[in-house]
Amino acid sequence: MSTNQKFSRQVRNGKVVYVPTAPHTPTQSARSQSPRLLLKLRSSLNLLLLAGITTTVVGLAWLSYQVITDPDVAFWLNQYLPTTKGKQTAAHQPRTLQQILKRLQDQKQSPGKPIVLAADSNANSPLTATKDILIPTYNKSCAQRPCQQLQSLQVYRSLKLPSLLRLFQGKRYYRLLDRMTVHGPTEEQLVSLARNPRLVTGSTRPLNLSRVEVYNPAPKPGAWLRLTGLRSEGSATATYGQVLYFHPDEARLILMLNWASPSGESPQWRQVTGDQRPELVVKQTVGLEPQYAVYWLHPAPTGDLQVEHISLAKPAFADPGYTQSLLLARSGLWSPAQKRLLTVKKQQSRRWSPKAQAQLDYINLHAAIAKSQAQQISASRVQTIVARLVNGEWSAALKFFQSPQTDPVEVRALLAADPGRLFARVEAFLKVNPKNQDAIAWGTLMRHVQDDPKTALVWAQQRTGKNKAAFETIKKLVKRLDQPRYTPKETPAKPKPQPDVPKVKPPVQPSPTVVPPKAKPSGAQLSSPVPSPVAPKPAPVPEQTAQPEPLPPPELAPVPPEEAPRE
Repeated sequence: MSTNQKFSRQVRNGKVVYVPTAPHTPTQSARSQSPRLLLKLRSSLNLLLLAGITTTVVGLAWLSYQVITDPDVAFWLNQYLPTTKGKQTAAHQPRTLQQILKRLQDQKQSPGKPIVLAADSNANSPLTATKDILIPTYNKSCAQRPCQQLQSLQVYRSLKLPSLLRLFQGKRYYRLLDRMTVHGPTEEQLVSLARNPRLVTGSTRPLNLSRVEVYNPAPKPGAWLRLTGLRSEGSATATYGQVLYFHPDEARLILMLNWASPSGESPQWRQVTGDQRPELVVKQTVGLEPQYAVYWLHPAPTGDLQVEHISLAKPAFADPGYTQSLLLARSGLWSPAQKRLLTVKKQQSRRWSPKAQAQLDYINLHAAIAKSQAQQISASRVQTIVARLVNGEWSAALKFFQSPQTDPVEVRALLAADPGRLFARVEAFLKVNPKNQDAIAWGTLMRHVQDDPKTALVWAQQRTGKNKAAFETIKKLVKRLDQPRYTPKETPAKPKPQPDVPKVKPPVQPSPTVVPPKAKPSGAQLSSPVPSPVAPKPAPVPEQTAQPEPLPPPELAPVPPEEAPRE
């Protein structure tokens, strides 16, 4: 008997009996398990069907909610629904970029090249990110450079669809966000910004703007735009424009400031104050006088960003030294103002504020440029003197003036051509340092040339007071300023010609004339064909031997500056 045989226990007639069981075949087990598999499959299908129905209902409910609350989703859904052919799109409906450009042209406008302002930084893919674009429009009668005239700026934003629907969008559609009509600054604003009254023509209309550019890099968030125009009246030129700001959340363009630059340079973002955000710097330098307008950003009470000009009109806190340093800075004496304000910072460290630091950084910017110009080696000594005077280096400027290589006539012409900016520096410096002899000397020289020599000496005597040595030194400087033109190469000096003994060429000695002997009268001689000799004339005196009239000495006929002899 096999040991692997199995028995089943049964009760028959009150007795327990073990009956051997018959083995099951694979077909019988499969037949017994198939109904169970069918039951499991049916239950799974029912669950999947129920989940699909639930998902569809929830999705349709979500889509319906999006259609009701989001017009972009409603517009996107309408693209897949049947519509009547030939139906025109409403003016406020989104359009593709090609449709927008064509519509502007149909409205007799000249659209420019679209400019990307900002993109959705939260999107993982650039295909699904929303974009803000700017389309400038120009005057169609003058749309070609250099007479381009901006008329308006239009901002469009692509449809802001949910992330799930962005995967199914085809063409990118844009909706109009904001439209700004461009009006440039007026002439009065341009004159005050560029500090040049020659740009005035009497017109009251806003100036034209011809170009729009995006700042990159620039402070975030949002985009910063620069509008630019050019003004020219005779020899006076200036570049002017406006700075606009676009915030993605506010979805509108904001005019931040008008600007002008006599040097023709556009405003740039630079780190001036050491703040986290850079500052907007406009170069307004004229000649050797450094002048920059600096604007810094800070949040307004409403939470928006605003641009504020760093002004030197008022000190951050009351202090005599602080007030004097700002007086020097407003007069263009940046290096003396920097030294005095640094001293105030050490003395008033507890009262030092961010506004005071901003004013100090503003002065440091100008002082660094003024020092660089003063230290540059120039071929013209007059230019070196100007750079020293602009920076308030009175002693160094006097050393260059007293140098034998410096022509006093050129210095006199420089002081005569000054419109008053150098003398304003002298007056401002003397208000802070009234006993500075070098500044008094330069003020005397300026008044001597521009006003009356006697008045200049009286002014110098009042300033020097009882210091007779300083007054005598100033008189010597005035005397040197009145010297005639000096040519450094004419050393040693040539001897003066004597008027009674002029320099002439030696007379040419005439060749001796041979006189034939006196012939005796005879008939043969009278009939000779040889002509009779003519009586000799006295030899002519050469022209070189003529005595010229004496010339006046050079001292009696000085050469004017513009007719000076050149070597």
